[in-house]
Amino acid sequence: MSCSGYGSGNDNGKPTLKTRFLAAVRMGELGTVCKHGVVVTLKEFRAFFSDITSDYVNSFLPAATIEPGRMQMTSTKYVFRARAGVYVVHSGVFVDG
Repeated sequence: MSCSGYGSGNDNGKPTLKTRFLAAVRMGELGTVCKHGVVVTLKEFRAFFSDITSDYVNSFLPAATIEPGRMQMTSTKYVFRARAGVYVVHSGVFVDG
């Protein structure tokens, strides 16, 4: 069984950064609600996940960005880049299912 009932996706039994990120956004612990959805800045992200010392914390949001011109999220792409260092979380992450 993984931590907090979330699937871990790794071998050490701890939740992945993706799982932790989505849980924090869904619980309102990370990001700011605005008319376009939940906005997360890279600065907020780094501060929230300060326990991660690898460079992965800097590349996570860019790697999860939905390509320009696309609207549909996937299992690995669930944020839109609004501008440098600012991301909007796809509304689909709030849908159970």
